[in-house]
Amino acid sequence: MQSNSKIWQGTIVNRKIFKTAAKTVALAAAIGASAATCALAADMPVKAAPRVVKEVPFFFVNDTSVSFIWYPDATNPGVSGGSNVVPGGVFGEKNTFARYQGSIDHFDVWQYGTNLIHVEFDQYGPQDPSQGTPGAEGSRELFTFSRSTLGLNEISSSKAFSNLITKDVSLEAGGNAGIHDDFLDAHTTVGVFGLEFALNLPGVVNVSILADKEFTRNAFNTCGPPGFGVVSGPAAGFGAVCLPPFAGTSFSGNRDFDWTWRIETFISEPLTFLPPSVPLTFVNVLNVIGPKGTGITTANCLAVGCFGPAGSFNNSETKTEVFEDARLSLDASKVFWGKPGIWDAFVGYRYWYNKFGTNHNAFLFASIAPQTSIESTAYVGTTYHFK
Repeated sequence: MQSNSKIWQGTIVNRKIFKTAAKTVALAAAIGASAATCALAADMPVKAAPRVVKEVPFFFVNDTSVSFIWYPDATNPGVSGGSNVVPGGVFGEKNTFARYQGSIDHFDVWQYGTNLIHVEFDQYGPQDPSQGTPGAEGSRELFTFSRSTLGLNEISSSKAFSNLITKDVSLEAGGNAGIHDDFLDAHTTVGVFGLEFALNLPGVVNVSILADKEFTRNAFNTCGPPGFGVVSGPAAGFGAVCLPPFAGTSFSGNRDFDWTWRIETFISEPLTFLPPSVPLTFVNVLNVIGPKGTGITTANCLAVGCFGPAGSFNNSETKTEVFEDARLSLDASKVFWGKPGIWDAFVGYRYWYNKFGTNHNAFLFASIAPQTSIESTAYVGTTYHFK
């Protein structure tokens, strides 16, 4: 999801070479035009002009932007239709709703690598009510992630990792964190680390192979006094019942998932076959995350009920998750103002299979709230870059 540091550095270096060459040619022409004058003054003392060295900034690229996106058909795993009217929603009814996202992003490139920080706020439609309470306003989410890379070519001051396949290889680390006040009341923390490969292809094509570790707390598996919810949460009857000897006791809902693998890809390809008056870029993000278990210990599973179609093991077992986001982005500021790279407008499509790792074939996501663990929505949005 990050642009490659070598591409940005190469662009800057090439621009410096071009400017230097242009100045050299201009200087040569001036010297030739005044050769006679210079000859007459050959014996005159000449004071050398002071040499001006332009300081190279610490960040070759330093871009901060804000975005707004509207997704008309978002989903939330386990939130069935009618959740804004009936406690726990209507059994067997699919549910989609609007999602309005505002975000701020920072991306920079320095001598040895890159940094990306993303922070977003999401407002969901009333069909996904806050805390799962019918009639409440739509739930809200705060989500952030970061990724940082260190280029092995840059660290080694060599071209050892540039070849027919890769432009560079980088060490990568980062994490995700988020809270969402829907019926799950999810609090999620994820850490990742691994390698990023900048493929030797036109544009920017990055592939990261990462290790992934997730910790989550949510209300779906909590066990406590009977109330509105799976056990004491917002979707009554969806999960399980606290069994003896745990009945009447509490389970926090904390889930410690297994280590798993994660593949993240980022593609940015300017459509150069179009005329310059149509500055379109194709951008695609494809992430695949492996199964990560249930995150529930056997003791806690017994507390909330393990087996049967509504048991915790059945509904909490994770599967491979696939996320793809493809968009066409127009450099609108270049079109309307003649100033590229300031304002983008885009349309796109998002497909999210087994969203959050949920198993779309499990009883909760196939029968109680069908198709809610697969999100398929077009979207529109805009981004403004602070320059």
